[in-house]
Amino acid sequence: MSDLSALSTMARKAVNVLKEGGEFRYALEMSSYTRREQFKARLKPAAGRTVRGIGVSTMYELKRHGLIVPANSTSVSTYYRLNTSPCSNQAGEINNCASQG
Repeated sequence: MSDLSALSTMARKAVNVLKEGGEFRYALEMSSYTRREQFKARLKPAAGRTVRGIGVSTMYELKRHGLIVPANSTSVSTYYRLNTSPCSNQAGEINNCASQG
């Protein structure tokens, strides 16, 4: 994997969870308090419980660096996994691979 020093502490923690088989879930959920629906990002390790404190900002940071890619999608949810493509560990490298092939 590429140099992770540019990532925040939470993003590095998320990458470690994703390396172990975890995934991000960005889905429409209903709040038990307000009964309103809203999209939430949740990091789920392979064991299944949600990692607290890591949410949408961390997910967007990892997407911006090209470290996660959509794995599965429905009309109300998208699952993201760690990007295992050898060309796309960083956003800049994604552009280099695209120009090569």
